[in-house]
Order: sequence, then structure tokens, then C-alpha cells
Amino acid sequence: MHQNAQQGGLRIPHSLLETTRLSPARALTLWRESIGALYDVRACAGEDSRFHFRAEAYHFGEIVLTAYRCSAQTFDRSRTRIGRDGFDHITLQFCLSGRHGRRDGSGGSEAGPGDLFIADLAQPQATETSDFDSLNLTVPRRLLAPLLDAPDEQNLRRISGTAPLTTLLRNHLIGLFKSAPVMSAREAEAVIRPTLTLAAAVLNSETPVDDASGLDPILTAQIRHFLSEGAASTALTAEQVAARFGISRRKLSYLMEPHGGFASCLREHRLHLAFTMLRDPAQRGTAVADVAQHCGFAWRTNFARTFRRRYGMTPQETRALAAQRLPAFQGDVSGRNMWEWIQMLR
Repeated sequence: MHQNAQQGGLRIPHSLLETTRLSPARALTLWRESIGALYDVRACAGEDSRFHFRAEAYHFGEIVLTAYRCSAQTFDRSRTRIGRDGFDHITLQFCLSGRHGRRDGSGGSEAGPGDLFIADLAQPQATETSDFDSLNLTVPRRLLAPLLDAPDEQNLRRISGTAPLTTLLRNHLIGLFKSAPVMSAREAEAVIRPTLTLAAAVLNSETPVDDASGLDPILTAQIRHFLSEGAASTALTAEQVAARFGISRRKLSYLMEPHGGFASCLREHRLHLAFTMLRDPAQRGTAVADVAQHCGFAWRTNFARTFRRRYGMTPQETRALAAQRLPAFQGDVSGRNMWEWIQMLR
């Protein structure tokens, strides 16, 4: 194992962990201790006796680019862990070899070589891999979400590696990783915005949810984004939204039907806003009733019941878990590993 830090401020920080000289048991322990900052991981049956990994990363300032090769395993992020660690990042993972997908096999989401697999760290995950090799871009939500048509609908999506824009992004990240050793910090900063713009183009190139009705996915995405932005308004009504987009109330209902209906979609956005507020240390002094009201819920009891049904814990429990969160790392990144870098991204 070794790690190279930034030298003289000229090169971007680089991290490398590899376990060829360690026993499989020690390699697995090291893997759990390192990636355990983000996931609960477990080697698949029989894999612990031969477990090894190689993980390399470059810190581009506001994004982290990682590549790792590892034995078959499972990855989990529970609602309890999400509430406690407070990560709000999105990872775009290209499978270079092997497979990665949902453990329940639903949604046709298993990614194979060349495919793009998306993980939203603010949402629960239960996935499994074969032996695999991947290239991963991790980005704070605040940088990527404003560029997306449906920022909250990305978790565990698979986008085919044969799509032209996906191929372009994959080649771009491969080239970026290869060039990183000779890039300066200034060059790294300059490439962030173009990289995120290309990534957003890929994620927006097809609707992230099944639209069997054949309705306009762009208009639907625009409406859902509008609901997300205006979720806190108690005055937001179906009639108001229909008028905003110049469509009839009936057409709005038709468009929202695949997403559970207008009221359900709006409620989901309001719950997400409340969940974010309850985890925010700056809002710790705000009463739960005030959070509910701010997020468009007129009745606290109805809010608490709906919140628990959605997140599996009460608003008070969510806030308590967030209070246990470790403080974000501050200052120089030298001496830290790649998963600690991701913890630093805010």
C-alpha cells in the first residue's frame, strides 16, 4: 500500500491502495475499513478466501475520480446509515469488466462491461457485484443536480454503454484518469465543469423512469423539476401547475399517472425536502412542526405518519441520527485516502 500526496501544489492529489502483498483476510479487513466510510460491504460466499483489491484515485478539487478492481461482494446503504452519515453525493460508475446491479434483480438495472451504473448516496441501496473493474466519478449533489431533468430519479439506474453519449463520457473519464498524473491543480479545476455538463447530457438523454404511456418525457421531467423547486409552497396546486405549463388539468393528471399521480409526486418532493432539512445541522434548532410547515405539510401528525412510512423512521429519529454524524474533514487532503476525500466533498 502507498499513497502520494500533492507535491508543491503543482499536481493533483493521488491515492493508491493495493493488497497483493497482504493475506486475503487482511485485504478484506482493509477494504471494509476504507470503503466502509460509504458502504457496508460483504464478500460473496467463498470470496473471502481469495479477496484482494486495487483502488486508485485522483482528487480534482470538487469531484473525485476513482478506479478499483475487486472480488465479488455486496454493497449496502440503509436509511439508518444515510441518516447518520449525511452524504449527499452521486456516483457515476462505469463497469469496465464484470457486473454490478440490484440484489433483487429488479428494474433491468444490472450493468455489464461498458455500461453506466448510477448510485445516489442519499438513497438506500442493496447491490451485488461479480469480480469487477470500475471507473467512478463521485460528485456532490449541489453540482450535478441543477443540471439534471430528474435529479432524484437516478439511483441504481443503468444506462447502456452502447449509447453514443455514454460512450463519449466513458472515453472522456478514461482519458481524464490517464492524464491525471501530469495535470496541475489549475487544469483539474478547469475540467470539472465540462465533465459535469457531459455527465448531465448522458443522464438527461433518456427518461430515468419507465414511461409506458408514450407521453412526452421532456415535459414530464420539466413538471417534476418544477414540483421539486416549489415543493415548499402550500399554495402549489394542480391547477396552478397546469396553467404554468399551458396544459389542461386532465393532461397534467395523465402525465403524472405513471409517477403515482400529481398529489403523490408533490408529496414525495416535500418529504425529500423535509428529510434534507432534518439532517441539516444548521436546522437543528428548528422545531419539527416548523419543518413540516415549511415543507408544505399543514398537519404535523399527518407529516410524522407519512414521513415514517416513507423513510422507516420518525422525523425525530432522523434528526437524532444526523446529530451522531462525524464532522466533515477540513483542510489539506494529503495523507487521506480516496473515501475520506469523498467524505470531504460538500
